[in-house]
Amino acid sequence: MIQGFRKLFQSPIGLVLTLGFVALIALAFASADITGSGFGGIAGGERVATVGDQKITTSDLRTTAGSAFEQARQNNPTASMEDFLEAGALDDLLDQMIARNALYDFGLSGGMRVGESLVGSELAQMPAFQGPDGKFSQDLYDQAVGRRGLSDQMVRDDIAQGLVSRMLLVPATYGDTAPAGIARRYAGLLNEARHGAVTLIPSPAFVDEGPVDDAVLRKYLAANRERYMLPERRTIRYASFGPDVLGDAVNATDAEIAERFRANASQYAAREEREIEQLIVPTEAAASALRQQVTSPSQLRAVAERQGLETNTVTATSRQQLASTSTPEVAAAVYGAQPGSIVGPVRGPLGYYLIRVGNVRSVPERSLADVRGELAEVIREEKTRTLLADRATEIEDRLQSGASLTDVAGSLGTEISTTPPLLEDGSVFGEGTVDPSEARLAQTAFAMQPGGDAQIAPGIDGQSYVIFAPGEVSRAAPPPFEEIEQALTRDYKLEQGSKQAKAASDKVLAAIRSGKSLSEALAALDIRTPPIDQIDLTRRQLLAQRQQRGIAPPLALMFTMAPDTAKRLEAPNGLGWFIVSLDSIDVPEIANDDPIIAQTQAELSNLRQQELVDQLRLAIAREVPVKRNDNAIAAVRDQLAPQSN
Repeated sequence: MIQGFRKLFQSPIGLVLTLGFVALIALAFASADITGSGFGGIAGGERVATVGDQKITTSDLRTTAGSAFEQARQNNPTASMEDFLEAGALDDLLDQMIARNALYDFGLSGGMRVGESLVGSELAQMPAFQGPDGKFSQDLYDQAVGRRGLSDQMVRDDIAQGLVSRMLLVPATYGDTAPAGIARRYAGLLNEARHGAVTLIPSPAFVDEGPVDDAVLRKYLAANRERYMLPERRTIRYASFGPDVLGDAVNATDAEIAERFRANASQYAAREEREIEQLIVPTEAAASALRQQVTSPSQLRAVAERQGLETNTVTATSRQQLASTSTPEVAAAVYGAQPGSIVGPVRGPLGYYLIRVGNVRSVPERSLADVRGELAEVIREEKTRTLLADRATEIEDRLQSGASLTDVAGSLGTEISTTPPLLEDGSVFGEGTVDPSEARLAQTAFAMQPGGDAQIAPGIDGQSYVIFAPGEVSRAAPPPFEEIEQALTRDYKLEQGSKQAKAASDKVLAAIRSGKSLSEALAALDIRTPPIDQIDLTRRQLLAQRQQRGIAPPLALMFTMAPDTAKRLEAPNGLGWFIVSLDSIDVPEIANDDPIIAQTQAELSNLRQQELVDQLRLAIAREVPVKRNDNAIAAVRDQLAPQSN
């Protein structure tokens, strides 16, 4: 588990967090509520690091670490905070936060500024804050920010950091491609062919069919106790409730519908939608040069692709909307142009824009009667979320005051259900099946004391709540000897057979090194072995196998060996030992028109561009002074997992 965390934090996640918008806030809103978890002991404003003129507080680090841990638990529900910290996650996250702040400080010192309108446009495009109509919902935003103990300024500051990072790093990759000659050399390796053979010396061929003394089996069990241990199992008692307990209180009133219509009257006014295709480059000179190459509006994309650039197509729903998400100058240029024409270069928030105006559609005004049903549904959904959250808070208060699961379920008129015995990952013991809703409860129930107080949690559907309490607990223990005697006998014999098979494989390898063929070396063993598999395979074919069904370990080994050599590889589950023999390697020339050359060039270009961004990021980081507060960092670590110290 710890190794899994280490691999995660050694991956390119650092670059993703640097380039991605709102790294901190996106994590916080994608996971459970962690800012209200009761941390204390040091002030949230104490600094764990100072990066130039930027400050990283203990609160920032706690929030980021808690959110990253919850995100990691989505892939590994049995993960613990102790494992997370032991894998070095806190240090890695702090390094990423320092790198991000270094970029921001460097950008500000160089004169970069991010306006409120640009921050607002990015905020409006975040899915976490969009209502059922796909548009920004101020109510959703306020609820989410308040629920997690954040402020509007914290969110906006984080967006500004992400925008500065992007403006600094992304231009470094413009127009960079890998040389075709290098791509051809790499692509040629795919035609490399290897010729050899693989066989298996099976463990069962050496198994003794006679009985095994009980004393031997008991000693074997004692040495392999963990292998036969039955895991801890728990049942969970739970009751669910959803919108049905709210009755008519969630229905929208006429006054609420009318007020919502008045508050959003601009959305329903007559407007003109314009489809635009835009190309963004960092400098006005570059934009002007590209503009001269466009002889007709339809050529904008082709001209961009010849330079290794891309265009993107968006729909401006109104002049006001486009001005808020870009700049008033861009909006004026787009709405002042004729359909099918190109405008620009125009200065925008991310550089200089060349824009082709496409289809234009007039959207008529919509009256209150036209949108009444739509507004009623939106208000109903909002009231449902709010009232359910209020009801959940009331129930949580009752549980903390000593109310039982039976008491709460009775007041709600819901029935109490009991899960079958579950493992910690939520699967049903003995069956392996998983109910996602019960699995989610299991993750918490295994951390609760048997007979402990009930808790409440959001349902997996996002529209209900679950009150649950631990039920019966079956502690981890091995089964009685008599129940597993047959399995012990089988495993013990196979283990002894595997040892003899390994000794036999040593003899085969020695015979091959002395000049005998693989078939001659096997014949000297005087046992029945599977037929020898003759292998004639290219790297291209090997990669195709990986995409379809994965690469067999003996084949993977063969493609790491030198010609005229043989190696041994243990088969899974102690079933024997593979002998892999490689006779020769052929590397034919690749055709000049082989499409794999272009594909390889594209992949190498992506790697080069990532390296350019990494090197620029590291160079910038070296220019910005950093001071760490080791005491504050240690305090945050203790707060996250106090029982680990």
